[in-house]
Amino acid sequence: MKKRLFIPLLLIPILGFSYEVNFNKSFSKIVNPDLLTTNISISVEKKDESKINSEIEKFNDFFKKTNDVILKNGSFTLSPKYKYHDNKQEFIGYFGNLRYIIESKNAKDLNDFIDKLISIKDSVKSEEVKLSISNISWKTSDDLQNKSLDALRLEAIHWIDSYAKSLSTQVSKYCEISKINIFESISGNVTYARAEMSSLGMSKMAADVAPISNEQNITINPNFVLECK
Repeated sequence: MKKRLFIPLLLIPILGFSYEVNFNKSFSKIVNPDLLTTNISISVEKKDESKINSEIEKFNDFFKKTNDVILKNGSFTLSPKYKYHDNKQEFIGYFGNLRYIIESKNAKDLNDFIDKLISIKDSVKSEEVKLSISNISWKTSDDLQNKSLDALRLEAIHWIDSYAKSLSTQVSKYCEISKINIFESISGNVTYARAEMSSLGMSKMAADVAPISNEQNITINPNFVLECK
């Protein structure tokens, strides 16, 4: 009886040509800064530590009642002061300094806050108490910045999804998104809304904050990686 020899059929896969597409593309959004910000500093020089605290407390009482602006990063430092004469150190008193960052989305509220602050300084009538207010400038709030970045990320995802489908049709291959890396940047000129003021010769004045006039460019620079096979 003859034996039949069965030879298994070897299936050799034929690998098609596949490749990776790697490129960058920028997506930008122009926004108007929506937040006014300034730095304030109240300094007091006295021989008696308790008198420094008393003067600082006048401003703190005002800050505690303030609801129309945001006070951030408050800090108070108290340090001794010395003078040197004939190579000898002589204690002459203390130096106290209170600092805050002030923010507001409403120009009128910030104006009112500053004018009241100046009024308190004027009522003290002491050269030992100094008030300094930095340039008031516009900046983009975290809320507006985050919303803008979210919108740009969504735009980038929709764009690459559409591009991958279009590329698949054009090259007759299946192209899918392999990776997306997103890099973010913000650029724009700072617009000063009110000049810096010093306690020297300062008097109560009507605030004059300018309207928003500058623009900021929020940009993301995604790196896309597509695999076509």
